[in-house]
Amino acid sequence: MKIGTDAILLSSLAPDNSPSKVLDIGTGCGIIALCMAQKHKLSEITAIDIDSDSIKEASFNFKNSKFNSRITAKEIDVISFSKERKEKFDLIITNPPFFISSLESPLETRTKARHTSSLTFDNLILTSKNLLSKEGILCIILPKKESEIFIAKAKEQKLEAIKRINIYSKLNKECERVVLHLKILETDNFQSDSYDVEDHTIILRNNDNTQTEEYFSLVKNYLL
Repeated sequence: MKIGTDAILLSSLAPDNSPSKVLDIGTGCGIIALCMAQKHKLSEITAIDIDSDSIKEASFNFKNSKFNSRITAKEIDVISFSKERKEKFDLIITNPPFFISSLESPLETRTKARHTSSLTFDNLILTSKNLLSKEGILCIILPKKESEIFIAKAKEQKLEAIKRINIYSKLNKECERVVLHLKILETDNFQSDSYDVEDHTIILRNNDNTQTEEYFSLVKNYLL
């Protein structure tokens, strides 16, 4: 099972809101769903993906884990899932596809294009809003530029960023990834323009390329 840095960071930085039900959108091999099962001991996790090979791999990984009774894998797109699902989720977590390199293989590019066409920001925002419980949180990891676009689009649908964690590979580098926590905020007196997002910064490596203490402490529970 290939484990990416983004998946581990997202899992480590997901909110500790004691969710009863968790949804992992675009589960891939299932690593995030497994991390959520480890992090939230009583949660029921649903993992969805449109790719049949991904669901087969995730299902295998779930079946062979100690969390198998609490994780369900389903091959379905998020729009169809949103229409058929009646229960709400306390946590929705996703590491969505995005194009970050023109040097990817044609197969990788085709796979990402297929996922991106169904998991657009608009689709993700609207379906998440429909699937979140009253106090539910959407947790997502994106590149810096895409995170700004996502925040703006989400705000239009009254899905507000309440926490933003800026991730840097090293101290003097540009921000590479952003983890966002978003909630539905629909009070009559709420003024979104004056709302302050809770900002945090995490640096992954020291100048000598060793892991920072903060990074190691953050991810150690998910690494062998």
